[in-house]
Amino acid sequence: MTNNDFESIIPTAILTAYPRTLTDIPYASEVFDELSKENIPNNLIVEKLAPEIEARYKLINKLLKKSSINQVLEIASGYSTRGINFTKNNNQISYVEIDLPEVCNKKIDVLNSFTTIPNNLHIISGNALNKKDINKCKQFFDKKSPITVTNEGLLRYLDFDEKRKVATNIYNLLSKHGGVWITCDITPKKWVVNQDENIVNFNKNLSNVSDRNNSNWRFEDINHARDFFGQIGFSIESVHPFSEVKEELTSPEKIGLDSMQVNDLLKDAIVAVMKLKDR
Repeated sequence: MTNNDFESIIPTAILTAYPRTLTDIPYASEVFDELSKENIPNNLIVEKLAPEIEARYKLINKLLKKSSINQVLEIASGYSTRGINFTKNNNQISYVEIDLPEVCNKKIDVLNSFTTIPNNLHIISGNALNKKDINKCKQFFDKKSPITVTNEGLLRYLDFDEKRKVATNIYNLLSKHGGVWITCDITPKKWVVNQDENIVNFNKNLSNVSDRNNSNWRFEDINHARDFFGQIGFSIESVHPFSEVKEELTSPEKIGLDSMQVNDLLKDAIVAVMKLKDR
């Protein structure tokens, strides 16, 4: 398994970077301004993605804070600014991001262009499917303290064998540390259908960007996800709809969407909090 097998996912990190500029997420505009110094294809600029991207960012933040865990591993972090925002003025948290080398190297350059990267934010090159790469992250964590693992938008690009490898690596990490896994990637098929109904040809266009956008890799429903992760050793403790943070969204007003349109864009999108069954 090589990083080359997953390089077609890399453009999706830019796809999600643009909508964040339409929100009040700190540093989102600075990051995209740096990225846009290179030519960005028009098919990676999708304005109507903003409510979805903003909602998942803010909902995961809410659940991270609720966990009260000060050690975070974000896998496939892309150009998200969650790590820099969590650590910039909080030296009590240890935050580790892991993504493919091309993304990590670019992200470090981008962040250094407008701020100083805190000592407690570690951006590590690696592949979440590779146990050795995940284990590289452990050096930054207190062995006796729990970890929250989080991710946005990785598992939907993986087949079920690949999903299982990532989940197993996370299971092994949490088996030693304890903690939780917060993810929006229990992607039910109806959510993808909803995307296409509200953002015309979104997944068709996404398939042109990444050859890893396969509808057969989606969970049928939440019960399918419970069974899948349950076999690995996880229990889905709670499921949270994106609409939970609807009133906190700033992007709808900026792009001229009314309440019903926002409801349609967020419909069926969820974040799950998972724990190990034996904990």
